[in-house]
This record gives sequence, structure tokens and C-alpha cells, in this order.
Amino acid sequence: MRGVVLSSGDRAGRLRRELGRFDRRVWLLFGAMLAFRFGQGLYYPFSTIYFHNVVGIPLSLVGVGLAALSAAAVVSGFVSGPLADRYGRKPLMVVALSGSAFTFGAFAFVQGFYGYLLVSIVAGLAGHGMFDAARNAMVADVTEAHLRARAYGIIRVGANVGWALGPAVAGLVAAAYDTGGVYRALFLATGGLMAVVLVSLALLVRESLPAPEDAATMRAAPAAGLRAALADWPFVLFLGCCVLLYYVFTQNWQALPVYSKNFLGLPDWQIGLFLSGNGVMVILLQLPIALALDRHRSKVASLIVAAALFAASSVTLLLTESFWGVLLAFAGFFTLAEMVLEVAGAAAAADLAPAKWRGTYMALFGTCWGVAYGVSPIVSGVLLDAALPALIWWLQLGAVSLAALGLALLARKERRGCGAGTPGGGGAEGV
Repeated sequence: MRGVVLSSGDRAGRLRRELGRFDRRVWLLFGAMLAFRFGQGLYYPFSTIYFHNVVGIPLSLVGVGLAALSAAAVVSGFVSGPLADRYGRKPLMVVALSGSAFTFGAFAFVQGFYGYLLVSIVAGLAGHGMFDAARNAMVADVTEAHLRARAYGIIRVGANVGWALGPAVAGLVAAAYDTGGVYRALFLATGGLMAVVLVSLALLVRESLPAPEDAATMRAAPAAGLRAALADWPFVLFLGCCVLLYYVFTQNWQALPVYSKNFLGLPDWQIGLFLSGNGVMVILLQLPIALALDRHRSKVASLIVAAALFAASSVTLLLTESFWGVLLAFAGFFTLAEMVLEVAGAAAAADLAPAKWRGTYMALFGTCWGVAYGVSPIVSGVLLDAALPALIWWLQLGAVSLAALGLALLARKERRGCGAGTPGGGGAEGV
């Protein structure tokens, strides 16, 4: 028995030493993401239901608003990356959090489609896309290449502690009051929480921009990073594959709550439960998965596994209409795929990026989410309006198949010694 106790103590000591290897800013961003995602969890799961069922906007036009948000986020990504490389990561996070605080509050006062569209555009220009790009660049700045998957995993655990709580709280509150006014109160609460995160980061987080000598080229020619990234064809192919994977990722978050409520007849508390199940799974498994990814040489091969898991989720949704089937598809296969995509994708993008252009590369990686989010809600909205939900899952299977093909090409190039996602690549410079 004594040997078992010592073995457990040794494991705990190794865990403490492992966690101590990360910069203080990683832990500050862990806390910030916990609060940030809790606020988003109060808003996103029921936003489509609110705008469609309460405000009266057709699902297809809700998808148009989401597409406008995503298009604005893509534009923001092309601008915010060079700005983060020139002026720093922290100023961009402050701007993004200010925009988030304003727009989440403004959504509570939307009266129709055009107001919804305008606020969505502002949210895309200065919102979570800009924040995530600057945050990812800061994590890469302060973390050695062989630890990055774990660093991104730590941030995601914080994010999903918040996400596990947010939808559950929102679902319980919505079920208890069952009025349109409760959704507006949740949106205002989200805006207030964004303001709290803004003040906290402004006071506590120190800038991580590489030393002036590392960023001299970018300061002299801000567009040079964009030109370099867009001329880097393995990176561009990598971005295309990530867009296809994020198509599935972004679509299910928007489509499944409405599909479950309006087609399967699931109550709000069950919707909140399977959404929260996603967060619980990430809390339990994200760090072990991140550790496995750090030990695996090829982040690209890991993304092929993510594509297979997304496919399993889509097949499950084609075969079942029960709550337990949705739970397996979303909190099971989908969540495992998400954990690999979010960590391996960010780590691979950071590995590819030269230190002086890291903000630009990470911002372009962030646009994958925006591009996918600009398409997937429109597709799902049109198909749900047409009562053809099965086509949503068939299209997802096509998207992940194409992504797996592209990633296989990258993995083959990687095996020849010059591919994407190799640890110790351009992103290790200047760390």
C-alpha cells in the first residue's frame, strides 16, 4: 500500500513540475478564458432560438447575420494579425474585449433583422476572433514549441470550465422563466462579464511581443507577413483543410440546438445538458490529449484523426433521433474531434510561423473559423427551414473527407522532411 501512495505522490509531483513550466501569462489567460467562455455560454446556445422564436427572424436570415459576423471576422483577421505584430498582443485583446462587451449587450435590444445584422458585423470586426488570434500569438510567444499543445490545452480547459457552466446556467434559467425577456437578461449579463475580463487583463497581463530586433522587418513593412504567409503553400493548404474541419465544428454548435428543439422535441434542459457535456469532456480529457499531441511528432496526422471523429459524429446523427444519440454524437465523437482540432491546429500554425510574423499567421489560422462560420449557418438554416436536416450531416461527411485528403497530402510532405506542423519549425524562433 505504501508503494502505491508513493507512486501517487510521485505522479502529483510530476504534475506540479509540469504545470510550473508555463509562463504566468498562460495561467492568466486560463482564468480569462474561463470567464470569457462562461459569458459566451450564456449567449450562444440559445441565441438562434431567441432571434428566430422570439424576435421572429427566419432561420435563413439568422444564418445571414452569422455569415456577416464571420465575414467581418475574416476581414478583421487580415488586419489584426499585422497590427498585433506591430503594436502588440495586449492592445488587440483590449480592443476585442471592448467590442465583445458592447455587442453582447446590444444584441439584447435588437428588434429585427437589420439591427441584428448591424450588431453582428460589429461583433465580427472587434470580437472573439480578434481576441483569440492575439491570445494564441501570446501563448506561442511565451511557450517553447514542444510544450505548446499542452499550453493551448490548459487554456482550453479554462475555457471549457466556463463553457460547461454557461449553457447549463442558461438552460436552467430559460426553463425556469420561459420568456423572451430572460434571453435578453442573459445577453446583458454576457456583456457585463466581458467588461470584467477586459479590466482584469488590462491590469494584469504583460505584453509578449518579441524583442524589437525580432520584429524589425514587420515594423518596417506590416504587409510583409501577409505576403509571406499567403505565399507559403503548405500553410495555405493547411488553412483550407482547417476551414473544412471548422465547417463541421461551427455548424453543429448552431444547428444542433434548433434541430433538437424544433425537430426532435427535446426540452431546453436537455439541450443545455448535452452542450455542457461538451465542456465536461474537455475538462476531463483535454490535458491528456494535449500531452499525447505534444509527444506525437505530426500535428497534421492528429488532424486526420479529428476528421475521422467528426465523421463518426455526423453518422451518429444520421442514425439516431434520441437524446442519448445526440449526446453521444456531440459530447462524445464531436467533442473528441474538437479537442484535437483546437490544440493540434493552433500548435501546427504556431510551428509554421516565424516569430516576427506570428501574430499574422495565428490571425490567418483564426480566419478558418470565420470563413467556416460564414458558410455553415447559412447552409444549416436553409436546410432546417426546408425540413431537410439529414442533408446537414451528409454535407459534413463530404467536408471532412476532403479535409482528410488534403491533410494526407501534407502528412506525406511532412514525412519527406519539409512539411507543415513539424515541431521546432519557424515558430520556435525567438521564443
